[in-house]
Amino acid sequence: MDNEELTGCSGSCGTCGGCSTEEESPILVLTDENGKDVTFEKLDVVVLEDDRSFLILSELKEEETEEIEVVILEIKEEDGEEVYDTVTDEELSKKVYAQFLKQQGIEEEE
Repeated sequence: MDNEELTGCSGSCGTCGGCSTEEESPILVLTDENGKDVTFEKLDVVVLEDDRSFLILSELKEEETEEIEVVILEIKEEDGEEVYDTVTDEELSKKVYAQFLKQQGIEEEE
């Protein structure tokens, strides 16, 4: 996480689609399970008390809407490389999302 604190980026150069200097959040291009490249904006990184880290992303779409859908990916290291793993555990997703809202200063709606 030291790199993120210094540069605002949690991805290594091999995983990032390029940081935008005009925007607050970097842009990442990730490949989905169908081999399609999808462009995301990094919203935040959440670190839970067990030191597991999660990347909070929003898919960049041409149409702007008031509602933002987020994607939660766990940040892991494999063979010295940073990789992102989809969070499939609903309880874990809720916990990470609640922490994300707290970090953003947003009260969670019941």
